[in-house]
Amino acid sequence: MNIELTSRHYEASAKVREYAREELEKLNKYDHFVSSCRVILEKSKEGEVVEIYIHVSGKDLVCSESSDDIIKSIDLAVENMARQLRRFKEKRYAH
Repeated sequence: MNIELTSRHYEASAKVREYAREELEKLNKYDHFVSSCRVILEKSKEGEVVEIYIHVSGKDLVCSESSDDIIKSIDLAVENMARQLRRFKEKRYAH
């Protein structure tokens, strides 16, 4: 899976970027669906925001999670995206 990481309003550390990549690798079990993945790490008034955009065959899946910690936001966003990919797979292959 090709992952594009972007940070807004601050420079994300190498440790945070590596953690995000490792967490997104967990979505590899759905890799045959995924054609591209874009992640935005953002610092805002509400806290640390993580947005994940994944393009799967014929559809775009988007999730956004925010919390007071970037690591927690990454975990929540990856969990949310895994749920969306599972639902997509179930709908696609339901008989």
